[in-house]
This record gives sequence, structure tokens and C-alpha cells, in this order.
Amino acid sequence: MKTLLLSALGLCLGSGALPMLAQLPAPNAAGASAGHDIMIVKDLDGANKFWNALGGEPAQLGTQLKLTKLPGVLYLMRKGDNKGGTEGSSVEYVGYKVKNLKDTLAKMDAAGFKPIPGATATRAFLLTPDAIKVRLVEDKKLATTVASDMIQMDVSNVKEAQAWYEKWFGAKLVKDGKETLADIPGHRILFVEAKGPVEPTKGRAFDRIGLEVKNVEDVCKKLDGAGIKLDGKGFARAKGMDLAVCVITDPWGTYIEISEGLAAVK
Repeated sequence: MKTLLLSALGLCLGSGALPMLAQLPAPNAAGASAGHDIMIVKDLDGANKFWNALGGEPAQLGTQLKLTKLPGVLYLMRKGDNKGGTEGSSVEYVGYKVKNLKDTLAKMDAAGFKPIPGATATRAFLLTPDAIKVRLVEDKKLATTVASDMIQMDVSNVKEAQAWYEKWFGAKLVKDGKETLADIPGHRILFVEAKGPVEPTKGRAFDRIGLEVKNVEDVCKKLDGAGIKLDGKGFARAKGMDLAVCVITDPWGTYIEISEGLAAVK
């Protein structure tokens, strides 16, 4: 279970990380909110260059992990080989809103990152050095220059996926323009019907999403009791910390780390 806890335990190692933990979104009625999403990257410097250009704030965690925080999202990155980027996996891309797309793309271009062909005046896609696909959509009403917006998941049955995330994590359907998203505070999920088989996220550059819950042990036991297998040795508590996690894979291939205690770390 040590490897599963590596990202969570890393939160204790760097002085720059701790103040960010108090900024987790308030939980929904089911007690769930975004925790921390985890990436496996081959080049930490290159990955941080991308996220910093987008507006991220870096912090060093130990010798192997780096953290990046953008408004509304917290990423933990660890160095290692991965099985590829997001395209072709159950997480197709991660999305952000930006106040001024032209200015944002200019900053990204100056850092060496150009949009994928097909960009419009209000929307563009880019790739991180590890081929994590990132969507940028302009929203001139945004209070900050950039903010986390959503994640697209490719699934075999959209209604079943929406119902599953509602059942286990209290997701509520919300409309944003033409899109209908399953909202968990800090994570809005756009479910799209997959055109063919998709690969699971475990081991890819975007390895897993993180969800913080209340009564994590009960949540993990209920999932396990419902036949949703806990990864590794199952539920575990970190020694010397009020922190506990379990890790699962949803029915469509997205790896999820479920935690409790991140918001309480001071």
C-alpha cells in the first residue's frame, strides 16, 4: 500500500504544499469534493513548465514529487514511465476556463507550447510534454486569469456513468451552455459516449483523479461490499497523520484515489 499512499504522504514533505490544503472545495451533500489529481510524468521540469505557463504555482515535495496548484485544482506529479497520454483512455482531456484565450495562448507559445490545429477564437486544445490533452475555453467573466473547469470521460453508457457518480459521490447534473456535466465540487465531469474501446487511466500520464470524502473508511467498505474492488491492500491509514485512503477503478476505467484528511492537515 506504500505506493498507493506515496502521493498522499508526499503532502507532508514540503512547506510550500501545506497552505494549499486548506483550499479544498467545500463538500457536497454526500460529503465529497475534489481531492488531488495524480500524474506520472517522465520529465518533471517539462511538466511544471507547462502548468506554470498556464498559471500554476509550483512547490517541491521531497526529491521526487512536485505539486502544482491552479485555481480549483491541486495536482501531484511523480516522476516515472507512463503508458501514454490521455487520448485513448477513459479520461480524454482536462479542461480550463481562461479570461483571455489570446493572451493565454501567447504565454503558452512563449513557453514552447502551441495549440493543436483546429483552435477557434474561444476554444483551443494543447498537449503537455507527456501528451495530457488540455482544453482551454474563454470566459471573459472569469474572476481569475485561469480556473479549473472540467474533465471529459469517455464511457460506454453516459446515463449509467452519471448515475454511478451520483450514487457514490453525490454528483449533480448541471448545464453549461450546450454541455451537461456531473458536478462534484472541484470536479465537473463531462461524460461522452466512447466510439470504441478505451484504455484505463492507471499507469498513464494522467493516472487518477482524487476525491476527498467524509467517513472514508465507510465509503471504502461500501464500495468493496458492492463489488467495486479496492486496489492493492485496500483501505489504509498513514502513520502519524490523520489521513486515510483507498483506491478504486470506476466501471469505465478511471482510477480514483478516495481520501479523507487532506483538508485537516495544517
